Amino acid sequence: MIIEKKYVEVFKKNEINGEELQSLLEQRKEKKIEFLLVDVREQYEYDNIKIDGVDMLIPMSIFFEKVVEIEKYKETPIITQCKVGGRSAQAQRHLRQMGFKTVINLQGGISEYKGKTS
Repeated sequence: MIIEKKYVEVFKKNEINGEELQSLLEQRKEKKIEFLLVDVREQYEYDNIKIDGVDMLIPMSIFFEKVVEIEKYKETPIITQCKVGGRSAQAQRHLRQMGFKTVINLQGGISEYKGKTS
């Protein structure tokens, strides 16, 4: 898969903002890039509102039990997100410690995201 240079640079970041995530989601929809968007909020938060394009929910309350479900994606870029960015930053640290290559946090979480939600 060919990834445009501007997206390679985004995947080198520690955090991205909502506009960058919107752009990445659009590019993924066009099959130009691949990544996983992982929501680490609790089920009730997810049921209330979620970013369109979330690939999986792994709540922090059961993160260590459920994280094995994404073990096979260690080489795939992962973007973590929560409500404001704290829990997803914690998940980001854990995933990196577990050997995941590219893990990026959504700065400000869903609270600062202006793209499509449902």
